[in-house]
Amino acid sequence: MKASYVIILLIVALAAVGGVAYWLSLPQPVDEASLRIYADPMTENLLLAIENGDYTAFSRDFDDAMKNALNLANFQQLRSQFDSKIGDYVNGSKAFIRGERTGNYIIAYYKANYTNEPAGVTVKVVFTSGNGPAKITGLWFSSPKLAS
Repeated sequence: MKASYVIILLIVALAAVGGVAYWLSLPQPVDEASLRIYADPMTENLLLAIENGDYTAFSRDFDDAMKNALNLANFQQLRSQFDSKIGDYVNGSKAFIRGERTGNYIIAYYKANYTNEPAGVTVKVVFTSGNGPAKITGLWFSSPKLAS
């Protein structure tokens, strides 16, 4: 009889832990006004640095892992792909879509206009959310022409 109670308590405990882990993995609301204070200028800097071919400016807000993952050679490939598929960034055209928190990360979504991409490009920038200034730890671009 005692063994069945222990098993039931173990199952309930595992379910609770799994439920909490699942909940933490879901996007959580974030104070978008506070997010935009740093996300807007950092994102604009990224977009302009790609346009200008300036890796130093492009990577200035990266955390160490991001600097290692997106090195100068990768940056040059990204820039070449942008030039051939979506054209030039329309300076100042990015529009904030939304922000969210997932675990220890804060994510900002933007839509940016490029001269050869009528649908625009969705820009997803992931920031660390710990002590100290925010750093960019992830970056994705998506559009119909980039996907082709």
